[in-house]
Amino acid sequence: MSLTGFLKLKAKRQKEKTILSKCYYEGALKVTRPVYLEEYSPTIYLIHVGGGYVDGDCYQTEITLEEGAEASITSQSYTKVYKTPNLPVSQKTMIILKENSILEYMPDPLIAYEGARYIQETDVYLNDQSCLFFSDVITPGWSVEGTPFQYNSIRSKLKVYKGEKLVLFDHLLLEPDLETKGLLQMDQHTHMGTFLIIHERADKGFLDSLYNCLVEFNEKVRFGLSTLPEYGVILRVFAQNTGAIEKIIAISHKFARKELLGKNDLVWRKY
Repeated sequence: MSLTGFLKLKAKRQKEKTILSKCYYEGALKVTRPVYLEEYSPTIYLIHVGGGYVDGDCYQTEITLEEGAEASITSQSYTKVYKTPNLPVSQKTMIILKENSILEYMPDPLIAYEGARYIQETDVYLNDQSCLFFSDVITPGWSVEGTPFQYNSIRSKLKVYKGEKLVLFDHLLLEPDLETKGLLQMDQHTHMGTFLIIHERADKGFLDSLYNCLVEFNEKVRFGLSTLPEYGVILRVFAQNTGAIEKIIAISHKFARKELLGKNDLVWRKY
């Protein structure tokens, strides 16, 4: 299968500073030059030059952080998936984190419009003492009728390995029907988000502290927190709008940076 867009990034630590040691892209995927919002850690913005994903598009992204490297990666704007009458859009991402590396992978939300079908597969390979912050937000796009859930299907698979051991398999399948908003499914909510924190100190005590930080959040959201079998915490959020999910993930991200990394809040400077 030919790729609509391909992107390969590799970062390494050079003395105290992380630099890109390899950057290759082709097709509809591009990347900006690294911006050092923090003195020693680059921020990288992913760009889709086509304006949106359409029928049969296929994308592949590979990100590798060498030992001790640190980087933050986000997208330039929302990912828009339009009608796919013949073939779904496919997005595959592979992330490799070597020992003591830190990656903050926080792309903007996915918007699935009327008639869209989207398949996303993300494989993460961790080494000892590596750290990952990962967010994923899914929102329904505008439709002529003005009603939500007009996309056909969204399938997202997230697999996280430590060495050769699978420590997390998160499989999400949304196929709108009469029960989508029912109990034990979306429960009257239309938007959802996930924030994954993997760090050797992200334990039950960290989860309790994060919960106390989030419990007073005054937006109309439903959220849950769980620890992972090895080490780490996953946050799932349901809401009626994208902004509420982005706010609660931003609060969680800020808290995790301070408690786990000893860093201040990261301002992406997109707009």
